[in-house]
Amino acid sequence: KLRTALPDLALTTDIITGFCGETDADFRQTCGLMEEIRYDSAFMFKYSEREGTYAHKKLPDDVPEAVKGERLQHIIALQEGISRQVNQQQVGRTVEVLVEGLSKRPAPDGQPRYYGRTPQGKTAIFPQPAASNELVSIRIADTTSHTLFGDRIDDAVY
Repeated sequence: KLRTALPDLALTTDIITGFCGETDADFRQTCGLMEEIRYDSAFMFKYSEREGTYAHKKLPDDVPEAVKGERLQHIIALQEGISRQVNQQQVGRTVEVLVEGLSKRPAPDGQPRYYGRTPQGKTAIFPQPAASNELVSIRIADTTSHTLFGDRIDDAVY
């Protein structure tokens, strides 16, 4: 419902897997929620004890490390696929980008590229020169799970 009302909405989250007492059913529920909500991106970690916390003092760290690692790899792969699909929906759209500077990675032909962030916090890369802190319009031509690629356009209509 939120994405229908706010089509430019971006949702991100943090996910910890392998928390004390996490069952296979709990983990499947986490994956189901990820598929239902379709986060734009997520920061994912496996649980580790932190001294001084309630969990460290009161809860047994009872999920084996191997299981934590497997679950983490699974949710990373799941989120990569979701992020790729969400970003692919941006192809053909024009987005506003706040330029941060010259990209560390040149284009495949060796030419420099510039990068910045969309209002949704997504990284956008484009080949046309732009100054840091400049707002530019980019028409998205390609994406990965983490990045939008496009060309700068001067007469953008949003």
